[in-house]
Amino acid sequence: MFELLEADSVSTFIVLLSIAVGLAVGTAVVLLIQLQRRSEVINSMPSFSNAVGQWGLVEVPFDSASRGKVRLTLKGSTMDLLATTDTERQLTVGERVFVVAAQGNSVLVVPEDQMQSS
Repeated sequence: MFELLEADSVSTFIVLLSIAVGLAVGTAVVLLIQLQRRSEVINSMPSFSNAVGQWGLVEVPFDSASRGKVRLTLKGSTMDLLATTDTERQLTVGERVFVVAAQGNSVLVVPEDQMQSS
């Protein structure tokens, strides 16, 4: 009878120890994940600086004396941005352009044919 009681207490001790170790390890993992997430900056909003180096299409025609609008896809979102150009000729609707700079609240673009001649 004494041997049976001793075997039960060892089994109970092992079960309780396993639960305690599981809780401790689980808590440590959760705390480490929380610490890592605090240091991450999550910003899914595209900014004008993300537009530099991207291709877009002219939505509202413009030339060097006026502003127009171009449509880009940034971080999976389609955006219409105000645009300017140094090109003398008018950029027409549907024309493919390349964003070379972000200036204030607009982008500076060049037409695709000007990029190919460079």
